[in-house]
Amino acid sequence: MKFYRMAWRMAACRGLAALVGAAAMASCGGGTQLVRFAPTRLIAFGDEASVIEDTNSNANGRKYTVNAVKTDLVTLDCKANPIWIQVLATAYGIVFAQCNPDAVAAPAGIIRAAPLATVATVTAQIDAQAGTAGFNADDLVTVLVGTNDILAQYTQFPALSEAQITASVEQAGAALAVQVNRIGSLGAKVLISTVPDLGLTPYALAEKAAHTEIDRAALLTRLTKSFNAKLRLGLVNDGRSTGLLFTDELVQAIAKNPVTHAFVNVVAAVCDPVKAPLVTACTTQTLVDAGSGETWLWADSLQLGPAGHRNLGALAVTRARGNPF
Repeated sequence: MKFYRMAWRMAACRGLAALVGAAAMASCGGGTQLVRFAPTRLIAFGDEASVIEDTNSNANGRKYTVNAVKTDLVTLDCKANPIWIQVLATAYGIVFAQCNPDAVAAPAGIIRAAPLATVATVTAQIDAQAGTAGFNADDLVTVLVGTNDILAQYTQFPALSEAQITASVEQAGAALAVQVNRIGSLGAKVLISTVPDLGLTPYALAEKAAHTEIDRAALLTRLTKSFNAKLRLGLVNDGRSTGLLFTDELVQAIAKNPVTHAFVNVVAAVCDPVKAPLVTACTTQTLVDAGSGETWLWADSLQLGPAGHRNLGALAVTRARGNPF
């Protein structure tokens, strides 16, 4: 892909410049020294995977994963068990107002993501940002959405055929690509994540067990693949404004070889649904017996646990730092 050729060429130029000086940089397309991109703001769009609920006066909000608590085993510690956008923000010294227990002045992290958001919702999130604080060349934007679009179509099966719901899922993926390209055209740098393979979630496995007419987990995998394929196809993915995170492939790799990735359970939810009916109420004190957010992939039936978020966050940091923004 052109994206990777450009990244390789820029890396080669940097290595050449280190050996023979500024003239090498000129031969690579310019005489000025390359400066690593360092965002001054981080703006998160998407669904609950990128949400920190601003529910506390001490800016110590809840997340849609296993929430950490302090030594009193009650008070939240939102800096611990970071979600993926927090991992990325920390790499650049940025904090979000929704998790700012140290009272950092004027936090540069902006969360417009919202629970149950769809591609249409994200379009409205982008509209709101463009109409207020706008976008600039020093912004790093994250986008992760699509799970709820896929599930909305999946729940209409079999009243609607697989071909019909797949067409709607593909339409949503294509529409998301348009919005990501729009952000890039407004000057910001974008990290766009594919949707995790929903066929590997505890939700999918439960659906497979409950229905015998078709492998429901495999259907969810196909729908995820269709959404992601249309998203990727529509992106202006030249590396200059957009970096692509293959979250679906990350989850697949972890599920296929959990031990290699330091996981012990990749099929069950670690949050106990009796102790914590809502995932935002899940803490390290409300897990299933022998469960651990450090080694279990899923928090609840659809949301990543802390270790899953850290893996995605690390992927985002690598892409942000390696991309020729």
